[in-house]
Amino acid sequence: MYLTSRLLSIAIIALSYLLTVQVINFLNLKRLGRFSCAGDYPFVSVLVPARNEERNIEKCIESLLKQDYPQYEIIVLDDESIDETWQILARLAKGKENFHLIKGNPLPPGWIGKCWACHQLSQKAQGKFLLFVDADTVHKPSMLRSVVDAASFYQADLLSGIPHEKVETLSELLTVPLITWGIFAALPLPLAFALPWPGLSITIGQLLLFKRDSYERIDGHNAVKDQVCEDMALGRLVKAKGFRWRLVDAGEVTQCRMYTSLSEAVNGLSKTIFGALNYRIVLIILFSLLLGLMFCFPPLLLLRSATTDLPPFLIRRAFVAVSLAFVSWRIANFRFRQPRSATFLYPLISALSVFIFLRSMLLTVRGKARWKGRILAIRKVNW
Repeated sequence: MYLTSRLLSIAIIALSYLLTVQVINFLNLKRLGRFSCAGDYPFVSVLVPARNEERNIEKCIESLLKQDYPQYEIIVLDDESIDETWQILARLAKGKENFHLIKGNPLPPGWIGKCWACHQLSQKAQGKFLLFVDADTVHKPSMLRSVVDAASFYQADLLSGIPHEKVETLSELLTVPLITWGIFAALPLPLAFALPWPGLSITIGQLLLFKRDSYERIDGHNAVKDQVCEDMALGRLVKAKGFRWRLVDAGEVTQCRMYTSLSEAVNGLSKTIFGALNYRIVLIILFSLLLGLMFCFPPLLLLRSATTDLPPFLIRRAFVAVSLAFVSWRIANFRFRQPRSATFLYPLISALSVFIFLRSMLLTVRGKARWKGRILAIRKVNW
């Protein structure tokens, strides 16, 4: 009973800290579309890497072509797709002067596919700003203007936006809310903005706006060419070089549907989670233990109390932990417009997340991680 009591106390302390961080971030994470007008709108290159994206690419490009921004270009790179991606893009490009379509070169040794695609795109770009967006994103006409407004307000060298992550199936419901909850609870944004430590950053690859000269001074995607989680690596590099990084809520102007099946979601998250933690084994094990302790252990203890006599003080502590966890998930799901049912399913989401965390570590270390038909590089163990 002593050990159970101590574990519940740790869970309550951790949840109280996370709730404090979430409240701070709720008040400080600004939404795109609510910044003052920049006044000066320089030429922007919108860069889209696409590999086997026949399911998403048309909606993405059509939304980018409808931007109300005064001067911009769209460049899409087809990264050796084997589906109908190229044919769809060729049809969309007809008669569009600001839409450029290129075929990617073969992947060189030592490069991750997305990094190589983005590097090639940056070399073709003409803009003063480079906006990288994923092919599974869809944007309102005001998106580009809103992103530049925010970058101007913050004087940011790198601005990253959190899209609205769409959830339409049970598979997505059991996986996607972990991403938005994790972003919201990971670190207090005012502290991350104020301190120069590279580890205090969260960068979302679905929407990345760089000042071109800052991008070139950090050597762009070439500097992170072997990183699976290249967005996080770029954010850390920007801060390490003394440049300004900022994070915003892009949910009102950009949405994304990352996965449509459970296997796709598990494989996709397994590809990136270990990299997001900078390939640190102790961190991923610690986070897995904390997720289980905070979100799985207290509900299981309450269920057990229905059939087993437990001391009342243990039941009270378990109830407090479950209540704090419920509020934590509700705040994140409310802010990022995730279904209400995700709040009630948080123990299942967390249990599946622990499995994904450990799977990500094992697959990466063993060189078994794959994405879109390519085997990802074996990573050196980093304790």
